[in-house]
Amino acid sequence: MEPAEAVLRFLAGVGPGSEAEFYLRLFRERAGESFAAIVIDPETLRENTDAVAFDLRLLSALSLTPVVILGFYGTGAENESRRLRKKLDEMQVAVESLSVSAPREQLVAATDRGAIPLVRLHGNDADARLLQLATLLDDLRSHKLIFLRNEGGLREGGQALSVVNLSDEFATLMASPELQPAHKALLSCSRRLVLELVQHELLVTVTSPLNLLHELFTVKGAGTLLRRGARIVRHRALAGVDLERLRALLTSSFGKPPQPQVLQRQYLNAYIEEGYRGAALVAPTPLGAYLSKFAVPREAQGEGVGRDLWQTMTADHRVLVWRARPHNPIRSWYEKQCDGRARDSGWTVYWKGLSPERIPDAIAFARAQPVDF
Repeated sequence: MEPAEAVLRFLAGVGPGSEAEFYLRLFRERAGESFAAIVIDPETLRENTDAVAFDLRLLSALSLTPVVILGFYGTGAENESRRLRKKLDEMQVAVESLSVSAPREQLVAATDRGAIPLVRLHGNDADARLLQLATLLDDLRSHKLIFLRNEGGLREGGQALSVVNLSDEFATLMASPELQPAHKALLSCSRRLVLELVQHELLVTVTSPLNLLHELFTVKGAGTLLRRGARIVRHRALAGVDLERLRALLTSSFGKPPQPQVLQRQYLNAYIEEGYRGAALVAPTPLGAYLSKFAVPREAQGEGVGRDLWQTMTADHRVLVWRARPHNPIRSWYEKQCDGRARDSGWTVYWKGLSPERIPDAIAFARAQPVDF
């Protein structure tokens, strides 16, 4: 069996095979040096060298070359690099040790030949090291920065934080007495990187070596996603909406083009992510708002766009009814958002904010709507 095939079989046990294959194609389409940057804290490397090296070996077998960052926390980057390189050499994984001051071309050349760069930051000043990291991420156009820690994602008062909007939730979390100081430090660094220091769109995740592949290759992930937050544009009906971009979004999300009548209806509101990476179309009914379409492509689902879209829409519409096919891949997410649901062989009808006496009419209304794809 080829190494890549073996890893894909391994990933099938991590999450749905279609998700793993989707993300693998997506990552391979990017420049090798832009795939991801991984910051490893010294305790994690010291206690879980084998697990970290195993993750990197699996990624290398898939022809993926993350840039590994050492020394971010101010400990001996040289020693960390030697420790990890020794283990990777034993596993026959191609690596190249570099200083952060090495020319970009040298790092790109390493990834072009399939070697994983081990990049050492230097200096005793934490702010200087953060600036070094930001410059490196900018130069490489890194799509994702991963903080690898034994403890995995961030937690507040014992509750796991799956997604943090660094634009809207940062101040509240920093003021929380239940968030550990180390977690606040990571939040602060991440916010500066995402909102101030890195010029392109950057996603930051915090996860553990045991969950790294789950974080990378599934929509749900396994850790904490720290992100800028999507900008959702609220339209009255379809006024101002680029209908061709919306049609392309619906086609991408549902796997088939919509019927012409979908974009000819009189909607109450259309909520569109500014880059057309998510949309919610809401129609008026005597019962309240009916969510006609909720479309978020798979990659954007993994980046939390659906969450921002949903929060903006439900802030305007406290009463909401919608439906989904039994095989809809986000039905489990819908179940977390609704107050109740009714299921038959063709549709599951969901509702939120409905008074009990209106539920039968809402179910009948939703089931009577035309099929749009």
